[in-house]
Amino acid sequence: MMKSLRMSFAAGALAAGCATSPALARDWPTTAGWEVFEGDDYCGMALEYDGKGDTVLSVAKRLDGDALVIVTNYAWSAKKGEAYDLKFYVGDQVFSGGKSIGTGESYERKGFVTLFGADFFPAFASGTSFKVYKGDTLVDSLSLVGSASASTMVGRCLAHVRGLRAAEERERNRFAHIPDDPFAETKTAPVAAVAQGRPENWVSVDDYPPSSLRAGEEGTTRVKYTVSATGRVENCVVTSSSGSSALDRATCSSLTRRGRYTPNAQSSERTTAYTWVLPKN
Repeated sequence: MMKSLRMSFAAGALAAGCATSPALARDWPTTAGWEVFEGDDYCGMALEYDGKGDTVLSVAKRLDGDALVIVTNYAWSAKKGEAYDLKFYVGDQVFSGGKSIGTGESYERKGFVTLFGADFFPAFASGTSFKVYKGDTLVDSLSLVGSASASTMVGRCLAHVRGLRAAEERERNRFAHIPDDPFAETKTAPVAAVAQGRPENWVSVDDYPPSSLRAGEEGTTRVKYTVSATGRVENCVVTSSSGSSALDRATCSSLTRRGRYTPNAQSSERTTAYTWVLPKN
């Protein structure tokens, strides 16, 4: 059963976007009826219950303290990736707020996975009952007899996993000063082109089109443009019009005529905006 419960948790963890159990995880002893399992960054406990659909409850504590809960059942019709608004009762404590995600139809049991904060696992370890509600509907009511003893074993497992990850980090640091391939070609990151002068001064009230002055046109023109390898402003395109085609054309014309950047090995794209305000007499 240990292998099947571990695979069930791994499938649910994948649905939640979490790491699955490593191939060479250490086997931990069954404690108070709970199967204890190990992952790359977590340890957990799982129990199969007799009853409708033979529910399996899996709870894992991650190295960061968060808890991952997976509940599956042969009779349920939860859909893969669908979000369910559930409320959880651990003894007298209530946990809600986060969405539970369906683990899908590709596994023998269907159910959901929910991620909780660091306050969940201590409550679970000391609790005596676990209930899940979908609105006013009781999803399941499960006993947590033996969870305290099993959580102690999970703690030992976590200490083991934390030691493994620390050892791996020390091993990486031992060779951090040696490049993976000392013969690999070194690529220099490109330096971004720098504007020569103040871009906000590249368009001024002196560029106001006469037709716009006569019509009393104002507004903000937003544009994007290309900075060429030589540093010139090119390919100016209006992304949000001022409401006046004359003002929009004047914006691009002035930017293209006056805009200059430091030369760069490659072209890049920039955006800017200019607000046209009628000059005061």
